[in-house]
Amino acid sequence: MANSGTTALVIHGHFYQPPRENPWTDHIEHQPSAHPFPNWNERITSECYRPNAFARIVDNYGRVERIVNNYSLINFNFGPTLLAWLERFHPATYARILEADRASARRRGGHGNAIAQGYHHAILPLCNERDRRTEIRWGLADFRHRFGREPESLWLPETACNDATLGALIDEGLKYVILSPFQAARVRPVGSEIWLSVIDGQLDTTVPYRYLHPDGSGRSLVIFFYDGGLAKAIAFDGALASSHMLLERFERKAREGGSQGAGGRVVNVATDGESYGHHFKFGDRCLAYGLEVEAAARGLRVTNYGEFLEENEPGWEVEIKAGAEGEGTAWSCAHSVGRWTRDCSCHASAPEGWNQKWRAPLRAALNYVRDEAARAYAEQGGEIFRDPWRARDDYVELLVDAKRDRRAEFLARQAGRPLNEDDERRALTLLELQRSSLLMFTSCGWFFNDISGIETVQVLSYAARAMDFMDELGLPSPRGEFLERLAEAQSNVGKHGHGADIFRRTVETARVAPSRIAASLAISSLVDKSEQDGEIAGHAFTLTDFRQEQHGRLALATGRIVLKTFSTRKRLDFAVAAMHVGDVDFYCVLKEYPGDVVFRAATENLWSRFRTGSVPALLRLMQEEFGPSDFGLEHLLPEGRQRIYEIMFGRMVGRFSEQYEYLYEENRRNIEMLQQAGFHLPEELRAAAEFTITGRLEREMQKFEQQNNPAGFREALKIAGEVARLGYRLDRTSMRHKFEKLIVATVREAVNEPGAENYEAALALIDLAVELNLHANLEGAQEIVYEVLRDSRARDRRNVGELALKLGLAPSLLHEVMRPSTEATVEPLAESVLS
Repeated sequence: MANSGTTALVIHGHFYQPPRENPWTDHIEHQPSAHPFPNWNERITSECYRPNAFARIVDNYGRVERIVNNYSLINFNFGPTLLAWLERFHPATYARILEADRASARRRGGHGNAIAQGYHHAILPLCNERDRRTEIRWGLADFRHRFGREPESLWLPETACNDATLGALIDEGLKYVILSPFQAARVRPVGSEIWLSVIDGQLDTTVPYRYLHPDGSGRSLVIFFYDGGLAKAIAFDGALASSHMLLERFERKAREGGSQGAGGRVVNVATDGESYGHHFKFGDRCLAYGLEVEAAARGLRVTNYGEFLEENEPGWEVEIKAGAEGEGTAWSCAHSVGRWTRDCSCHASAPEGWNQKWRAPLRAALNYVRDEAARAYAEQGGEIFRDPWRARDDYVELLVDAKRDRRAEFLARQAGRPLNEDDERRALTLLELQRSSLLMFTSCGWFFNDISGIETVQVLSYAARAMDFMDELGLPSPRGEFLERLAEAQSNVGKHGHGADIFRRTVETARVAPSRIAASLAISSLVDKSEQDGEIAGHAFTLTDFRQEQHGRLALATGRIVLKTFSTRKRLDFAVAAMHVGDVDFYCVLKEYPGDVVFRAATENLWSRFRTGSVPALLRLMQEEFGPSDFGLEHLLPEGRQRIYEIMFGRMVGRFSEQYEYLYEENRRNIEMLQQAGFHLPEELRAAAEFTITGRLEREMQKFEQQNNPAGFREALKIAGEVARLGYRLDRTSMRHKFEKLIVATVREAVNEPGAENYEAALALIDLAVELNLHANLEGAQEIVYEVLRDSRARDRRNVGELALKLGLAPSLLHEVMRPSTEATVEPLAESVLS
């Protein structure tokens, strides 16, 4: 039953990032525009996804009173590819998202807050019928796998829809969908024959509407039209600056009353979830306080669409706008779905004089690759699968559960018979060809201002990967025709040329062949202990017959590297030789494995000359025995590049450090005396002093990390005092990150193994961070202590309370959770800690 006297409030957050992984390595490469983070996924996770999983409610002094999981308060969807990334790299945030759905389902009669999303965020009305069905089914399957229940709805990317799209959702058994009010065409009361036009978006958004399947079967789903004014206020007009003002807007909307008859009413709004923290700093806190504290006081009942729909049957029907030539409409384009097909005037604040004429030829080029891939898939897939398109729909089973290798069972089921190794490999390659074909149409490829943008380059990379799979299958390449069509897409930036130029210059240079992976492993083995097996760039590797020796400044390694592609099970076998000539000079050659006899003869010949031959002679011999493919330091993959960086620069820094420390220590007494006498230190000597002191401090921190001895902080505190007294500047960025990790680890140990020594270490470390003026982020440590305080079984709570206050948790929180016998100590303790 609906709650009388209150208006329901539903806020929907659409959380999404386009897939950013290099299609050949499954690794996100460095994205300078995301500085200081390595890529945009990391940056937005730090600014939005994690803060909403651990949202702070603070008191007037900025001390944390509550830590709230915002996902348990709002209706939400996450892009499947983003969730896969979060599961892999930020499991704590991922777990909070899943738990929020479970908790909301428990509170709301089985209606969880989460809904599904079209898998690759393609504009569904622009997909052909087959691709639209796959995008929907993959999104639903991913949801079932992660959230463990049937979804009630699916977020339409960019809310793009037409009758065919909504009909497909009804066919899949979904209950409701969320659209912009400007996507409605006309409405009428259920049972009435008189339609009312609402093409200007002026319809009552506080009630649900029934939409009937276009096939005339009477099947239907419900449409919730979000409040456009409220959405604009949140997304663009600064409504998240104050939870008080935000909730006042919601309350005002609730008081306005509706024109659509009796029944429950809902104030509802949908925006990009990134508004809450990424677009607007502390938007996560505004949301937390508004929904957790203010909403109920204003007579607003926080719920989700599923629970509201169970309580309130729609009293109205709706028809949606068809859009230009029936192509549909979307929330982010005023010209049907022109933003993803043509040069409409919708763009992301493009510079004056720019156009988006590149959109049409881009889509035409990708459509061509898609259609050629589909023809090949239907022909070759028909030789393997009982129903190739059903096999593609079901392929998501392997994508969402990659930890379990069920490929053989899946393929046998789809083929109706067990497959041999060659047919398995061909079947998986065909399915990966189709996955790349679907990825090409990720909506962000058209959303922004120019074809040279990173989002468009990403979808072009998927096209290149699709064509690679066609090459592997021995199919005719569509590359020539694809580039001709792409050449019609002119960049707004003169130096970039046209789409084909961008493809050749940016996409093809990002391609990572298996030979490069093998070379990267071989070069890395010269400076680091080599693993005999492992994983790298979407491949399992095995290194056998490995030999590595050092002679003077030369290092040589030979071996056999076998790679096996995870996705297709393709096996590649290489004979490799790599040499480090000294400093940054690395050289590697490799070829397909020639067989045991030839390989042994080649390695014996090379090793017999290693200690006697000149460098030029050895390099020639390597090329003769292991060539023709050669590689250098510039071909290293990110994994190997990072290790080489650490080793090579570490050695250089080590030599610099010795010289700087000698210079500083030799002149330390004179430097300090001159400073005390009022002389300004020359920049050259200041640099030596600051470099030396930073190094000393880092060594003291390493000692503590290894020994966990609070006494180790005494020397570190002395150094901190020296820094403050002499006015030295430290490299606070790198030091801050080290301190943050160490504080979390130390606090976790203190609460897991309570004892005076562990608490003393945690408190001393926090004091040191303050003394060094690092402005360290203490949120991770706060969350550990917060959970302990909420656990009535926690031991040694007096010390936990002291640690909580030191970390910035509010005394009022301790009043709520600590036993009565300790309550009297809370405020005096707070005063002593804060002073």
